[in-house]
Amino acid sequence: MKFFLFLTFICFLFFSAKAQNYDDAALKKKAFNAFNNREFDSSIYYFTQIEKQTKNLNNKIFSQRALGHIYGKEKLDLTKGITWLKKTVETIETESNENKPSSYTLSLQFLGDYYLYLGKNDSAEYFLKKGCLTYLNNKEKFKNSYYILSKFNTFFYRRKEYNLSKEILNTLIQKNNRDYNILSNYLSLCIQINDSLEIKNTVEKINKLEKTRAGGHFFYLGEYALKGLHYNEAIEYYNSYIKQYNFFFQNPGDYIYSNDEIKIRHYYIARAYLQISQCYRGLENDSKRLEYLLKAKREIQKGLSFPTQDMNVMASEIYRALDIYHHEHEILTSISYIDSAQSLIEKQLLVHEKDTNQVLLNQLILQNFYKAEFSGDIVEQEKYYWQSYLMLKKFVGNQYNDDDQLYQFKNLREIQDQLVIFFTRLYKGSNNKEDLYKVLEIIENSKSNILYKRSQGLENLTFEQYIKTPDLDNLRNKINSPPLLSSREIQKYFKEYYDGKSFVSYYPLKEGLIMVGYIDGDFFLETKCLPDVWNDLIKSVHKELSESNLFIDRSFNHQLLEIGEFLVPDKLKNAKDKRVVFSPSGNLTFIPFEILKTGKGYYLEQWAISYSFSLHHEYSIQRPIDEDYDPIEILGVAPYNKINLPFSLDELKAFTDNILSDKEASMENTLQRINDINILHLATHTTISKTAKDSNIEFYPGDKTQKYSLSFNEVANKNLSHLQLVSLSSCHSADGPYIDGEGILSLQRAFAYASVHSILASKWDVNDEVSSIIMASFYDYIKQGWEKDIALQKAKKDFWSDNPSLKINPIYWGNIVLFGDSDPISSSSLQKTLIEYLPFEF
Repeated sequence: MKFFLFLTFICFLFFSAKAQNYDDAALKKKAFNAFNNREFDSSIYYFTQIEKQTKNLNNKIFSQRALGHIYGKEKLDLTKGITWLKKTVETIETESNENKPSSYTLSLQFLGDYYLYLGKNDSAEYFLKKGCLTYLNNKEKFKNSYYILSKFNTFFYRRKEYNLSKEILNTLIQKNNRDYNILSNYLSLCIQINDSLEIKNTVEKINKLEKTRAGGHFFYLGEYALKGLHYNEAIEYYNSYIKQYNFFFQNPGDYIYSNDEIKIRHYYIARAYLQISQCYRGLENDSKRLEYLLKAKREIQKGLSFPTQDMNVMASEIYRALDIYHHEHEILTSISYIDSAQSLIEKQLLVHEKDTNQVLLNQLILQNFYKAEFSGDIVEQEKYYWQSYLMLKKFVGNQYNDDDQLYQFKNLREIQDQLVIFFTRLYKGSNNKEDLYKVLEIIENSKSNILYKRSQGLENLTFEQYIKTPDLDNLRNKINSPPLLSSREIQKYFKEYYDGKSFVSYYPLKEGLIMVGYIDGDFFLETKCLPDVWNDLIKSVHKELSESNLFIDRSFNHQLLEIGEFLVPDKLKNAKDKRVVFSPSGNLTFIPFEILKTGKGYYLEQWAISYSFSLHHEYSIQRPIDEDYDPIEILGVAPYNKINLPFSLDELKAFTDNILSDKEASMENTLQRINDINILHLATHTTISKTAKDSNIEFYPGDKTQKYSLSFNEVANKNLSHLQLVSLSSCHSADGPYIDGEGILSLQRAFAYASVHSILASKWDVNDEVSSIIMASFYDYIKQGWEKDIALQKAKKDFWSDNPSLKINPIYWGNIVLFGDSDPISSSSLQKTLIEYLPFEF
């Protein structure tokens, strides 16, 4: 009897399972039929029934993902789509954790898509990163899921993280070098970073393909032509793109477009029309410019029924372009396009909340800037210009890679210049110090943003490092919070740390030169019109210096006088302060101010001089006022004293017994000893390259089978914050490629990236005999407790006293410059006695 009951139970289970499977299959068929007939509500009903009643895990997962697809891509209800996709992911992670189906990465990819539509970038990043990590950890199992990398590329591209984007695209190209979408995206990236060789190679690969689908590469080639101001060529490319894109949509073959793809089509066409209008603006064809602006407006309004972030951003760009057109032509309309743009951005902000969103931040910069531009009220202008700056301040520096950060800065340079000009004029008209503080804040925060990031240990990320980073929130918080100073912080900082010391910041513009800073305990701002020959004058002096010409003529000294008289602020000429920190930018960074002259002689005769990479960096490394001083411990390194730098060992013996020379001066020995010192002096060779990463510092070469040099990045990525001073007694160690928004990427700056407090380095060739004399005197004053800038000034003046004939030629003595903290290293009682009882004279 028991056996019979057991057999009956087994039969019941068997037939129940068959009935269940039959029900699932029938419902799935109905769901698919409804979907193919575009009866999406019916399809949703049937998939919901399967999801509720099925006992089959695969059917449950499939139904959840199908519902996520239909709600997001067909019903355009992204919130419900996200809800169902999250259910899919949770079901898979809970019930099939050891054996995830391919639908897992696909669901994560769709989640990333939907969040990108909404503009919630942090959420998109979270799910895309999870999907990529799943794929990369098990490529064989998920070999058909590698397209999630392509979706991640889109994410980084929109954030303008071009270096990470390039890594991903190179991986995809290696996997399939004939995929049109991948090649087209790579072309777009190469155009953004202006890689002309890769542009040519990629176009050649695309031209060999049989099908180029939607023709996206034509749009990107239009962008390239527009960048080069080849307007007619750009128009041809844009029209080719529109023609092929429309043909692609009208002839889909077996492919059925989802509703989101149909809506997004309006975005791409509107974008092309907007760019054509920009071309006609360049060609000064106003009627065509307006014609295509209106075409762009009509097209984007069709797409706004699906109000994604991209759609709203494009609409706001078109509306602003229309307002710019009307203001340029003084056309009054009843429509305020700038207000329409504002409305779209505000709607997006409600969705955005606290999400990290570079796209939206960029829009807020532009929106506030143009609201200020179009306002006729000075109070409103001030308000919106400052809001624009606050957004710019938040925006610049949020990238994982240095090059991408500088790209952002370069793109916003014109806006920043306009902000500086506006608040300078406001100060000149009102004499309100608040406007002066704003000018100083904008100018100093524009310099050396990378320096702060690197000095905090935030090095450039590879994609592999990024994927393996467990705590993205912590990483983002570090990157998104550079200590760009506020006006209030700047005022407090100068009051606390600049007693007896002045600060002069320079900001060259096309309109002239702005000098702003702090002299004799008060803030100042001066402007000067640049002479017509100014740039040629700076180039001529820089060329003479870089060639280390020991046979200068009178004209060179006259040029130093002409530049020097121009650059000295009126307020500094009769200042009580005898110490000055200069913060140059642009081409002024190539010339050491010590060698410049006024009617009173060299700057060096009048002031003890040091340099600031940027005020916000100086602020971040400043030693607390009440901090105790450590005993001086110097390590001298002279690897070439028996090869071709014969005076380098004598140079070191003059101020330290702790020396590594010849074979002992290997890279390994130096790095082992570096933790026990607070001053490092390198009397060696350096190689300076046009690209900073290829510059390096040399140690004992040996047989060259072992590593004997440190590259720029290797130095930059170390933590050397315990070092109070590094002296680079080597040729051109303070020279290198100039990068707008950062300055000269010298080896001196590499040590600043490594958090060294102060760095001495050379602007041109080092005469090792002269260097040894000046350095010996410099360290003697340092040990006495003098401030670093005063110690360097006194050492050079001692050299003049002993070699009066060489004073007239700054090539010998003017190359050594001090950047960073100029405080004393020692608190010697001798210094206190000198300061307290003797007159402060030079």
